[in-house]
Amino acid sequence: MSSLAPIQLIQPQRVDFDTTQATDWLDGLPLIGSPAAGGTLAGDANVGNGAITVADVQPGAVYGAHVVAVTAIASGLTRISVTDPYGLVTGQGVVGAPLYAGGITISLAQGATPFGVGDSFAIAVVPQPVDLTGLVFDLDARQAVGAATIALQATSGGANPSIANGGPLGVIAMAVARTPMARLPVKPEGYPYGITATDPATGLRVPTFYGLIHHTAVPAQIGQGA
Repeated sequence: MSSLAPIQLIQPQRVDFDTTQATDWLDGLPLIGSPAAGGTLAGDANVGNGAITVADVQPGAVYGAHVVAVTAIASGLTRISVTDPYGLVTGQGVVGAPLYAGGITISLAQGATPFGVGDSFAIAVVPQPVDLTGLVFDLDARQAVGAATIALQATSGGANPSIANGGPLGVIAMAVARTPMARLPVKPEGYPYGITATDPATGLRVPTFYGLIHHTAVPAQIGQGA
């Protein structure tokens, strides 16, 4: 498995928000995850009774079902191919030898009954929560894209954090009180924002979330002008 530090596993995600001057800003953000093996499934029509092993899943692997299929049997070798969730062939190999394909490393072993052409397995690649413990998250919302003027700030640091850090759960959440939201001018078209993660131990800082904050006076106006 990957030996990268948690902050190195974070990939930026776009999330847009609807906020108002009349309410606190309490919003959970999507899981910050890294690809991991979620299980395997043998095809119902498989002839062979061999087994598949997933040895490793790298951070770049695509989420979804990767399909391993037996494509040919010739010269004593059983050939296989791997197709990613988008239908692209990511690797070709043979039964009995390790194969790296699209960020996953697998091996297929013969059982008492040999595999036949068309036998297949599905490998689920799912997000595993990144442990965010110790990381500091900061939000800067600007007046406009490219503008230097800060409209709103929030952080998970300090004595009164306005971003909640879920630690090993791999999630963060906005917890901005009503007072700063009431002072923020209405802007249904949105304030561009970015949330960064910083590792105080190393100084590494990476983008985590970005998008627009659509801000209205009251909840009834949410969606107007967005």
